[in-house]
Amino acid sequence: MTNNRLFGTDGIRGTFGHWPLTEELICSLGYALAKWLKCKSKNKKSFWIVIGKDTRASCDDIAGYLLNGLNQPNIKVGLAGMVPTPALAFLTQKVRADLGIMISASHNLAADNGIKFFNRNGFKLTGKEEDQIEKLIVSFLKSKKKKSSAAKKYKSRTESIAPKHYIRHLKNCVPRLDLTGMKIVVDCANGAVSPFAQKLFADLGADTSALHNCPDGSNINLNCGSLHPEHAGVYVKWKKADIGFSFDGDGDRVILADRCGRIYHGDHIMALIAKHFLKSGRLKNNTLVATSMSNFGLDKFLDNIGVRLVRADVGDKFVLKKILEKKGNFGGEQSGHIIFLDHAKTGDGMLTALMVLDVLRESGKSIAELIKGFKEYPQLIRNVKVKEKRDFKKMPGVREKVQAAEAALKNIGRLVLRYSGTENLARIMVEGDNTRKIKRIAESIAKAIEEEIGI
Repeated sequence: MTNNRLFGTDGIRGTFGHWPLTEELICSLGYALAKWLKCKSKNKKSFWIVIGKDTRASCDDIAGYLLNGLNQPNIKVGLAGMVPTPALAFLTQKVRADLGIMISASHNLAADNGIKFFNRNGFKLTGKEEDQIEKLIVSFLKSKKKKSSAAKKYKSRTESIAPKHYIRHLKNCVPRLDLTGMKIVVDCANGAVSPFAQKLFADLGADTSALHNCPDGSNINLNCGSLHPEHAGVYVKWKKADIGFSFDGDGDRVILADRCGRIYHGDHIMALIAKHFLKSGRLKNNTLVATSMSNFGLDKFLDNIGVRLVRADVGDKFVLKKILEKKGNFGGEQSGHIIFLDHAKTGDGMLTALMVLDVLRESGKSIAELIKGFKEYPQLIRNVKVKEKRDFKKMPGVREKVQAAEAALKNIGRLVLRYSGTENLARIMVEGDNTRKIKRIAESIAKAIEEEIGI
């Protein structure tokens, strides 16, 4: 192993075949997970693990390596097949499994993959739990007891964990929702929602058209889905549909397009849901949790309607942690990860879509009408590819540019500088009252980072 931390903000992620997604490390991970479960619950006689996957070609290889490592006494494994990440989290809790494992790299392209983990209650593992597992992996790799992947074939439980339970759960979240007469477009990103999204909305009465719902193992998120919502926007206008939903590869986020083709991201979704929940008495503690990347316009909109905004670190597990701390029930990210704690413990794109439709039906208003008064401040996000994740404060050139930017933005904007938890990227978010100014600031910081640690 390298000195890099194995776990990022959302499990383990990388390019398949390269660290950390090598056969040796994934087998070691399986071994470590089995040992970790046994150490955690010493009085338990057997352990039950559920594994799901998205549509990437590498998913089956990763599952095979994991199964080899999990080939331990008293470990039973159920294969859920291709399911969205929130479905795997739900099923882990539903079947009372001890651990849920989702093989996915979310919105990344097919060359990348990842492994996410959920405990028996459907929550993502804590940083402390991830550290425990990582130590077991290091210990195993250093030992002389390494197992060959060609050891004995692991006999897993191969019955499918029926996704019908998940679809039934989604419908139960909006029991009165009738979509008869609505035209809906779904962009499935050639991902895990491909077999489910169109059928879900059609079952509720909608005339539903699907884009990018033919996964072939290599086309997940390829110029489609939540990172390219303009496709759904154009198609909605052409089909004269009422609304479009663009999901990502593992179905944990969604972006909207209205009948005019206008695009609405996570901040807009949170604004319209929070307003409706407040009015109907469903917003606990009058609180919404967003992240440091959400637009200042969301603060203003919520302040005007009497909702408190609390910011968390980027990553839906940090949003969830803050929701629990503040005794709330709703929050999300600008990227389209939205958490409805009364129904789910992770971001869920299809659940979010249903909630939006429920609000539109109940209110009889359009998205634009519901978020009237939401004024976005100019915001620019610049990503810089980096070879290492060094402390920004320890790079004099970067520190100098950041200090100058903070002085220029005082009282009229914000600067957020952070590393991606899932990719080798430095993210620069600048927000202010002047587009030229924030572009100049972002570029100056990006250049300083590139000079220090750029690729």
